[in-house]
Amino acid sequence: MLDHEHLWAALDKLAELHQLTPSGLARRAGLDPTSFNPSKRFAADGRPRWPSTESLAKVLEVTQMPFSDFAALLQDKAEISSTHFRSFPAYLCTSDELREVDPQQLTDFQLDKFCDSFIFPSSQSEKFFALEVSSNSFEPYYREGQILIVSPEASLRRHDHVLIATKSGDLHCGALQRQTNERIEFRRDTPDDKPRVVQVADLIWTARVSWVSQ
Repeated sequence: MLDHEHLWAALDKLAELHQLTPSGLARRAGLDPTSFNPSKRFAADGRPRWPSTESLAKVLEVTQMPFSDFAALLQDKAEISSTHFRSFPAYLCTSDELREVDPQQLTDFQLDKFCDSFIFPSSQSEKFFALEVSSNSFEPYYREGQILIVSPEASLRRHDHVLIATKSGDLHCGALQRQTNERIEFRRDTPDDKPRVVQVADLIWTARVSWVSQ
């Protein structure tokens, strides 16, 4: 049975799993930072206050947690996939800066570079960096202001969203449709469009988009 105490305890545990305070979890979900504070859980007359279904939906979306896992938290169970709760350091650059940088260098955390901490669902150990979309050049896939977690070491698979840099200085983003030894084809925005084709000989690097912020 769902009760007030266990629901708030589950939200507190979710925040802890993401190395956040309740206020930090609310802020990450785009809510008022005080929404989940203990002082807000009861009204002045002592009546219990419950988080709204909209607030819960936003929290589950931003933490990429399935409702089944949140239900396990409600029942105080430990069988929760660790792939949903990992925090990594990553060098953060903008899409404009990436045109001037070798992405392999951005995965070497031993270099004297500013790093940020990002939490996203992953069980992988490959190196990656964080990219802030700073223009509309990645539309319709990604919009300005979103954060992408990008892995230049990951193998590319069909339908993956991939970044590529060409010798002409262009930076492209698209959904991979086909890859051969000679060329890479990207699916266009609509089924009627012809795929974008890039010759492998013209590539400088490719990288897979592993995760994107909401």
